Amino acid sequence: MRTLFFALTVCLITACGSSKSESTDTQTLEQYLEIKDALVATDFNATQEAANKMFSNELPAELKGPITAIANSSTIADQRAAFEDLSVQMYQVVSANPVKGQMVYKQYCPMAFNNAGAYWLSTEEHVMNPYFGDMMLHCGSVQETIQ
Repeated sequence: MRTLFFALTVCLITACGSSKSESTDTQTLEQYLEIKDALVATDFNATQEAANKMFSNELPAELKGPITAIANSSTIADQRAAFEDLSVQMYQVVSANPVKGQMVYKQYCPMAFNNAGAYWLSTEEHVMNPYFGDMMLHCGSVQETIQ
């Protein structure tokens, strides 16, 4: 009986521990959105700070390269280019493991990067373009909803 109690306790602790990864995903998404919002505002320093903040937390390995590139960029244009890579990776993370109770919108601007186009994620359906900031703030559309 004692062994069964111990096994159940371990099982419950393990299950509780798994919710930590869910909250990490929420935190990762929130920090990604801080970077996006700083780029929408065309604020180089805030973008760099948000990238450093995001990098200081436990992250999926595929996000580390683009975040490092954003943090080490010397221009807002370089930050935006690295953000495109980050957005591709974040989409993979969020679509594979949606954040519980959070609607995420995959948005697309066809004019970004000399009309090559680029995606980003948002928790708001209303488009706020991180690739152009106030130059073309609302350029883009929602391409997908992730629940």
